[in-house]
Amino acid sequence: MANAVERFGPTRRGGPVFRWLGESLAIDLANTVMVIDGDDSLDLLSSAEDLRDWLSRERPRLGEGGFAVSHLDEVRELRDAVRELLAAAVEGRAPQPRALERVNAASVAAPVAPQLEVGAEGHLEPGDPLESGAALARLLGALARSAIELLSGPERERLRVCTAPSCGMFFVGARRWCCSACGNRARVARHYRRTRSSKPASH
Repeated sequence: MANAVERFGPTRRGGPVFRWLGESLAIDLANTVMVIDGDDSLDLLSSAEDLRDWLSRERPRLGEGGFAVSHLDEVRELRDAVRELLAAAVEGRAPQPRALERVNAASVAAPVAPQLEVGAEGHLEPGDPLESGAALARLLGALARSAIELLSGPERERLRVCTAPSCGMFFVGARRWCCSACGNRARVARHYRRTRSSKPASH
């Protein structure tokens, strides 16, 4: 597969350079697949370098994840499961059991232990939780738990998928499209369809 820029040029919202990051980890992960046209899609994690770039940009939330570039298949497998769960939530249907099992398995493989610490005034307060398990399990667990938190919390009702041409991004909000650029593109496409349908058929 040719890389994204070779096949499609600069993609919406920055595409392969991931300028669109900033939703929950689960959504940022799911959005590494871009819908091009109908069932045609582009995997923005098609190589180890793509994954390295994505992980470096998520470092403030995931920590140092460079080790995971050699586990591209595992990350993409979880990504596909998360995408299925998000799509099922948006479409109001039951998710595929295998996707649900994959996300739950990733979560349980990296246990989190809540901790207490003494605060500034001598009072006990929550400390940073300790995560156990191998580094890859901790990373995948963080991604899985982000999906679990999103899909079991109040923001589930505000989860949307952008219907603009060549997008298909998930986002949380009340708007119809993930960004103004997609809104403009959708309006242009709608205008084009109306104009074309109003023209008399040629003989």
